[in-house]
Amino acid sequence: MLEVMKRLAILSSFVLMGAMASMAQWGNTPNDFVYVFPEQSLYESRVMMTSTGNTWVFFSYPEDGCTKYGLQLVDSLGNLVFGEKPLVVSDYPTRTYNVVNEFLTVDSEGNAIVVAHDCRYSTPEAQQLSYTAYKISQTGEFLWGEEGVALYGEDATDFSACMSTVEIADKSIVFAWQQNDLETNTVAIRLQRISAEGEVLWNPDEVCIKAAKTDFTYPYLVDGGNNQVLLVYAKGSAKDLYVRKIDFDGASVWSEDTQIYRSGWGNVPLQSVLDVQPSGDNGVIVSWYDDRYYTNVESVFMTYVKTNGEIGFAAGVDGQKLSYAGWRSFRPKCKYDPTSDAFYAIWEESSSSQSWNRIVAQKLNKDGELLWGETGLELRPLQQVRYGYQSVQMGRPGEMAFFYMENQGGTYADNVTTIATVVNVNDTTLRRECNITEGVDSPKQNMRSTYMYNDSYWVIAWSHGNQAKSRVVLQRLNNDLTVGVPNADDAVEGVRAENATFMALATLVDGEAMFATNFATATQATLAVYDINGALVATPFDGVLAAGKQYIEWNANVPAGIYLATLTTANGVETVKVLVK
Repeated sequence: MLEVMKRLAILSSFVLMGAMASMAQWGNTPNDFVYVFPEQSLYESRVMMTSTGNTWVFFSYPEDGCTKYGLQLVDSLGNLVFGEKPLVVSDYPTRTYNVVNEFLTVDSEGNAIVVAHDCRYSTPEAQQLSYTAYKISQTGEFLWGEEGVALYGEDATDFSACMSTVEIADKSIVFAWQQNDLETNTVAIRLQRISAEGEVLWNPDEVCIKAAKTDFTYPYLVDGGNNQVLLVYAKGSAKDLYVRKIDFDGASVWSEDTQIYRSGWGNVPLQSVLDVQPSGDNGVIVSWYDDRYYTNVESVFMTYVKTNGEIGFAAGVDGQKLSYAGWRSFRPKCKYDPTSDAFYAIWEESSSSQSWNRIVAQKLNKDGELLWGETGLELRPLQQVRYGYQSVQMGRPGEMAFFYMENQGGTYADNVTTIATVVNVNDTTLRRECNITEGVDSPKQNMRSTYMYNDSYWVIAWSHGNQAKSRVVLQRLNNDLTVGVPNADDAVEGVRAENATFMALATLVDGEAMFATNFATATQATLAVYDINGALVATPFDGVLAAGKQYIEWNANVPAGIYLATLTTANGVETVKVLVK
């Protein structure tokens, strides 16, 4: 039944896409945004951008008496590619929706790698859980099959959590998660590698970390280069932090794992404490907060582990403290910027009662030196408001973008403003700031940001609504800190090629497109038209173009949307964009 539903969903999505794509869906004012699933309350969601500027949204939601996993693709103009209803990935029974998982990643070709956590391999009485991975193209095709790939065979367990995924150089995907282990009666970390074609390559009973009387938890993966991965994990009841490097065959690369913290967490679950990111040189950076001396004053820290396993910061084990202001500090997020070859972090600071709060950022070099002073860079002054859901992304060259939510008070998540502060990394007095949303009555929380596409825009996502009915919404934030796209004409006109040898006579077309060429001499030429996902849809001309101005007609009998017209000659390749109504 699910297989039929999926095929119907894919078919109907392209019918709906043709009806919807003729006008931009992004709003151009705060609080005018795209509802990913307009009529449905959602659970947890994940958001990631593709290399072509589209945005994947993966989420779970209640429907027909069960929890379903859905997938939506939002294009650069804000259109819902799969229509008003998402693509249903899985509707098998689940014991619960589990938010302690990173269920979505995007591979180098723009495909969504998603993981369903359900009871498909369990009896109804046992309700044991297992993971199943899917690879789904931007056209909605299930590239690893309608039923996906089981990461641990058809075995299920009463406990599994903390899924993490990463793509490596050969385009295979590595998965890591924690799971009860019957042999040791502890929690183990298991790993699986799936080829680009969907072939199971590792045995998670062999590629795993486990030991008697010791739990291994909270795995995080980053690409380690050379078809290797770096695994950050916690060991034992104290949750000491380690990093292991794993090769193409699942074996450890270093003679011993690198310890990066010796504990002091209290009872805080680590998924709300840690942030793990690539370091830009096949290493890893980890940021966190802790109260290691039990003084009720938490501090934020960062560590950098090189690709050879050495700790890069002079502070060594236990990390570099990011601020010495003396305030309680929480929830740092970190990022490496290749332009300035530096690490950046953002976090929130509070008074002892947490009634006064501010937002702070820091810049570090690869030796761990604090480049924005011992107290960091204040992005938002100390005031009686609440902050949260901060993140940091690269901006235009020489800038970093910091995102966060500001709650002026009131009931749960009401009166919330989503803010972006863009800082010149070499002269912090040069700042730009905007409100992505205004503080209105409808509650907002769980803000996430994507990386900046093509130095052009970020996509910001958050949950909109109260705890009883929460919906995921998206907004496009441009590099000039305006929101949305004014209209579809401007979106195409702003990027179309204007040159003497090849152009589109109109970039907004209805059924018929006309192109003009103007070469000094006759030339061999091919005009090909591709859709926004790179699929060839037409070849209007393939032959010799006469000298002087010539015209080529394309019968644009295709679904509405953006298309790329590419003219290839001995002079090179020229491309223009057209928007078909």
